[in-house]
Amino acid sequence: MIVSIGSRSKAKIAAITKAFSKYPELWADNDERVEYIIIPKDMRIDENFGQEKDKFSGVSCNPLTLSETIKGAKNRAKNAYEYAEKNENRCDFGVGIEAGMYRVEEVSTKYMDTSVCAIYDGKQYYVGFSPSFEYPQAVVNRVLQGEEVGFMQDIFGNTAKGRKGAIGVLTSERLYRDELEEQAVLMALTKITSSVY
Repeated sequence: MIVSIGSRSKAKIAAITKAFSKYPELWADNDERVEYIIIPKDMRIDENFGQEKDKFSGVSCNPLTLSETIKGAKNRAKNAYEYAEKNENRCDFGVGIEAGMYRVEEVSTKYMDTSVCAIYDGKQYYVGFSPSFEYPQAVVNRVLQGEEVGFMQDIFGNTAKGRKGAIGVLTSERLYRDELEEQAVLMALTKITSSVY
């Protein structure tokens, strides 16, 4: 089974590989092994401040709506799928994860953050979300001004882009970014693996 990953983020790669490892029924019945394909560096932009578009996701670095976040995850999944189809001549699943904020009037900052996973099989998408959380107001304000969370080193140190992530700082290391994003992947996988559907 070939799973193509629409990111070079180590946290996202870990989230996807850990989640898929929990579903051996996807490949074990056919005596297959899982092969993961990671997109090459030239498929995306360099890490920069601000709302520059990532050419693989097609959305801003900090999506500000649920729709944009879902679109980014779907674009990553489809682009990953098509990359593997073109370069490996086959692909079972393309997987994309996109994190973003979305408006929630009922919370004090008016925004919450979530990670969205989209899995694409060449015909349809399967979508799952991680738990949502609020950033401190200062972070929300800076995001709304165009700054990317991953580069707010004065708040999150140099770990926001890594495995620890901003959520690792906010939870005092009780939950890491790859663990949060794994939840989104698991939720997307439920529609593929559950016999209820």
